[in-house]
Amino acid sequence: MRTWIPALLALGLLAILTAGAAADATRSDKTSPPLTADAVLAALHSSIEWYQSARVTMRDVNRTGALFTVEDQETARHTLERAFAVAHARAALLKQTSAGSDKPPAQQRLADARAGLEVAIGAEEQWVKRAPASERAAARRRLELERARLDIMKQLQGFNTSLTGGAPTDLSQQIDALEQSIPELRASATTAEPPATDSGSRTFGLVSRLFRVRQSRASVDQLAAATDTLARTVTADTKTVGEELRGLGVQLSSMAENPDSATPAADAERDFQGGLARAKALAAVMVPLREQTSLLRRYGQDLKRWRDALDTETAEVVKSLALDLLRLALVIALVLIGAGVWRFLTLRYIADASRRRVLLAVRTVVVTIAVGLVIVFHFATELTALVTALGFAAAGIAFALQNVILALAGYFAMLSPHGIRVGDRVSLQGPFGYVSGEVVDIGFVRIRLQELSGDPPRPTGRIVVFPNSVVFTGTFFKQAAGEEAEPLRRSA
Repeated sequence: MRTWIPALLALGLLAILTAGAAADATRSDKTSPPLTADAVLAALHSSIEWYQSARVTMRDVNRTGALFTVEDQETARHTLERAFAVAHARAALLKQTSAGSDKPPAQQRLADARAGLEVAIGAEEQWVKRAPASERAAARRRLELERARLDIMKQLQGFNTSLTGGAPTDLSQQIDALEQSIPELRASATTAEPPATDSGSRTFGLVSRLFRVRQSRASVDQLAAATDTLARTVTADTKTVGEELRGLGVQLSSMAENPDSATPAADAERDFQGGLARAKALAAVMVPLREQTSLLRRYGQDLKRWRDALDTETAEVVKSLALDLLRLALVIALVLIGAGVWRFLTLRYIADASRRRVLLAVRTVVVTIAVGLVIVFHFATELTALVTALGFAAAGIAFALQNVILALAGYFAMLSPHGIRVGDRVSLQGPFGYVSGEVVDIGFVRIRLQELSGDPPRPTGRIVVFPNSVVFTGTFFKQAAGEEAEPLRRSA
């Protein structure tokens, strides 16, 4: 009875652990698979796949703005560590179960036959030493035959032992190999991925960020579903181990308080110690299971907060994008309103059909260029480089088209109140002197005159063409058609 006192103390501790596990475990209709090496490895592979998915999701989501912190990554890593601790404890329990089980009948018969053969070989060796010379040869042949039988039995026993007793050792080695294949478990700290920087204009950056946030939301939803599935599996395993531990505790308490008088004391002590050892092994499985359940529950709560944060960020990005596009629409609307005012004033105050057509055409060009510049400046990524490029382009265009630009400016100068009209008699300074004539047409870049000569002036039949820039490069006289005046003279 003195040897049962420490066992009772250990049983009390196991009862406390069992009560806590039963209080925390939730109800589940699923039943745990039998404890085998394949079941242990399958549960471990599920945790590894979950961790790999969580790590990839956290890395991708962090590139959108460093959502997951280092603490979240450490929580996932500790969860996987607890899964490996559970696997090691289950491997030890499986080894203990295999070692404590009785031998199968076939193996027991083989062991008994080997023991009997070893005794016979020993007796035959003694007989060979003291046998008469006439019988010594036959004794040696029998001894060699029995030794051959013993070698065959040893080989058979070794083969059977490898089939029954080698699995737990292989399981532990496989668990160690899987643990060594994950480098994060050997690292002491995890660094967060730097957030991605938005390249492009503000609008393009907002659109790109909106797509990334929605993709991150979908990834977090998938990770949350995987976390819930793994948490339910671990909770079911915790409940199963807790129920077995509780039943074993009740059985050990009964054995300690009411020993069976019909069972020999040595067998009762052996059964009690075996049950106590199994209870300790189950408790070693229970503790990391509870820790893994707690970590998964905390990680799932963090995922809910991250989903809420992503929803809030999505709303903010959509709001910013709407305001940005609204500003662009307002600027374009102002340009279009100005174009409408231009058209209204042209139709109201310009009576000449040709000038009205020209002004409306110019209005179309100006509005198109203005809208294009507004859009380009809005979506441009580098305004300084754009302005510099436009400046060089404008300088090149102005240098190449300087005469055309000057002619266009002369056209608008002729449209001024004191400019030139069709039918006016003018004297323009040409390359070989002044040419007098009557204006018959005014184009965008050229003005045509019907040449006049003599006193009084009369048409010569020739048409003289001048660029509109003549109003800036030379001087001119003009006389309204139908007025009696002195002949045209050169201006001072």
